[in-house]
Amino acid sequence: MISRLERLYRRKVSAESLFSYDLAEELCDCAIAMRRDITVLLDQRGRLQHVAVGVESHLEQILELKPPEPEAGLSDFYCFRTHLGWCDFSQPEMSLPDQVTVLQYHLPIMGVLIAGTQKAFSRQRGESPHFCDAVFLLHPTTSTTPEESMACEVEPPMVAHQLEAESLEKWIDWGKEVFSPQRSKKTTSQAHGKERALLIGVDITTKHETYKTGTRLDIEDSMGELRLLAETAGAQVVGQMIQSRKQPDSTTYIGKGKAQALALEIQQNQAQVVIADDELSPAQQRTLEKILRVKVIDRTEVILDIFAQRAHSREGKIQVALAQLSYLLPRLMGRGRMFSQQTAVGAKAGIATRGPGETQLETDRRVLKKRVAHLEQEAKAVVQHRQRQRRQRQQTDVPLITLVGYTNAGKSTLMHRLTQANILVEDKLFATLDPTIRRLYLPTGRETLLSDTVGFIQKLPTFLVKAFQSTLEEVSEADILLHVWDVSHPSRLAHWHAVEETLCELGISDVPVVTVCNKVDRLKNKARELQSLEPLFSNSDKDWAAISATTGEGVDDLLAVIAQLCDEMALNPITKYQ
Repeated sequence: MISRLERLYRRKVSAESLFSYDLAEELCDCAIAMRRDITVLLDQRGRLQHVAVGVESHLEQILELKPPEPEAGLSDFYCFRTHLGWCDFSQPEMSLPDQVTVLQYHLPIMGVLIAGTQKAFSRQRGESPHFCDAVFLLHPTTSTTPEESMACEVEPPMVAHQLEAESLEKWIDWGKEVFSPQRSKKTTSQAHGKERALLIGVDITTKHETYKTGTRLDIEDSMGELRLLAETAGAQVVGQMIQSRKQPDSTTYIGKGKAQALALEIQQNQAQVVIADDELSPAQQRTLEKILRVKVIDRTEVILDIFAQRAHSREGKIQVALAQLSYLLPRLMGRGRMFSQQTAVGAKAGIATRGPGETQLETDRRVLKKRVAHLEQEAKAVVQHRQRQRRQRQQTDVPLITLVGYTNAGKSTLMHRLTQANILVEDKLFATLDPTIRRLYLPTGRETLLSDTVGFIQKLPTFLVKAFQSTLEEVSEADILLHVWDVSHPSRLAHWHAVEETLCELGISDVPVVTVCNKVDRLKNKARELQSLEPLFSNSDKDWAAISATTGEGVDDLLAVIAQLCDEMALNPITKYQ
């Protein structure tokens, strides 16, 4: 059988034909004899370049053929493969791996030869083949969407004899139009230099009642938040995919079948990056990148990228770098690094220096660990500097008021309203990263300090909280916390619980909290909405005020609540500053 397969390389298809009947019959005969599918790759002159046995998802695995770049144009090859067994000819749908292969490798055509013993289709067409029952032709096309997404189309089934009448030049001309470099550049320019991103998420719930408690985001709200994160990081979101599972798949996060569908979606939308809604393990990330052939990142990496954009102070840059290195350290493997051995050879190498040496992976890990240790020392120096500043503030007996809340809840807008601080105010996630402290004078004339902190978010990894410990220490050292809450958001209860859980992780329970119900100007029925929230505050015995930081509505009431708390703290003999 091996010699029979080797003789296939001597065959050549006529330049005027797409494929030959004799070659189709031979391939199907070999496939039936071995009970294994066969894939052949031909150049545009009709010469067989590769013959592979077995079912694989990608040509790179079986033919050592790497996918071209998006702007590379049409491939010089086209592909035919066998399919054992009979299929439903009324619904000619090719498998997802076949469609992904055509789009990934820029093939003008892929032929699927149905190798079966029933020969039902050919007999209906008046043919009596020996082995090849029917042939499907799968080719790329363009949809009618504004972005001209790519897709695959399956031609109606034909008998093997019709292959010799099909012109290869026709399919090549059509493929050149689909994969033209000009069209690829046009699609890329539509993103204005932004990466085209696809979002993926896993819905692990089976009952909608789980979300009625409001303890966490609904999957749609979570994906909407991920979209905002991606856009804030500078990506153009071109689609999303949600998989319902009892739990994320340990290997591919969304499951192998869904990953194949996602690979097709990537090719159709010409996406350049895939962003997962949850934190991926290093194994999940590597497996998905192997299947999808694009960069795969998760929510944590997007947040870190935003932090890197927002950090301007030395302290902020140190904390971001520390968090990024802590995230990267377990993910070094599979990052495209060369794992060459550093060996010592020759007589001058010395004892215990010869042998396999250490891999590049080990070298990279050692360098990163040294960098992390250095950053941790710098972070300790920053912490000591902040502690000296706090001691100076404590000696002046000036109360410290700290703003906390979910990201994009309006903390910076409120600080600008109260202190006229010249800080960045944008309707974006994590618009403010570096902490800011300004003087705030209450209506009673008392001087206080108002501090702004980084916003909280759901699914915030533990190591990220640890990296920003010096910044979040401002929260634990505060005399009063102002929990800025966006009450106009559809997932406001989930945001509330996310902030409360983060405060519990920081060990903050004895600091007075004033809940600031912000953005009341966006409520359709303000009176009814605020009345529905009153039980939440009455059960927790927390002060609250309804305001709009943008318009200034209710700000005077908020200042009165803060002044009353400051007076109560001054009368209390057990205070932080005594």
